Amino acid sequence: MSVKQNTENLKTEDKRKVKPRFIGSKKEKARGQGRVVMINVAESSLDILRSKKVLNNVQYYTALKYRRLWEKSRIGSYTSNFNKVGDMNGWNDMAVDRVEAIWKLSRSSTWLGEFASLIMYYVCVQDFTIKELAAKYQMSRSYAGERFREAVNEFKKFLDQSY
Repeated sequence: MSVKQNTENLKTEDKRKVKPRFIGSKKEKARGQGRVVMINVAESSLDILRSKKVLNNVQYYTALKYRRLWEKSRIGSYTSNFNKVGDMNGWNDMAVDRVEAIWKLSRSSTWLGEFASLIMYYVCVQDFTIKELAAKYQMSRSYAGERFREAVNEFKKFLDQSY
């Protein structure tokens, strides 16, 4: 197989959704300066924050745990019979890990407070960037980043005390 065929095969196997993104100010764009980078659209905002060193490894994996709790809480039927949760007789349509995830999310929301919980939800679950979060709450990007890191650190404390 030739090198050309190998590269063509790799391109057909590559399933990433890549799009160009301009990095720079509007003035630089107008002058043709700045740079264009290719961004994988399928990456989550947490991956991007980690790659930009906004989050350290501990914060990144803590935020992923929060996202995983949300994913677990959404698996299954939305019409579950909550009266049968914990009933050991017969089949139960509510998975134990789903109930535990919902319970942990409820407790973590109380632990973090309403605003920090919303910040965690928007960035970890809804994939908001720090810029989008700052625009939503009309705050500076640096302050939004600080608040997000603070919320992640508080969630880490919650996980450490709850196990």
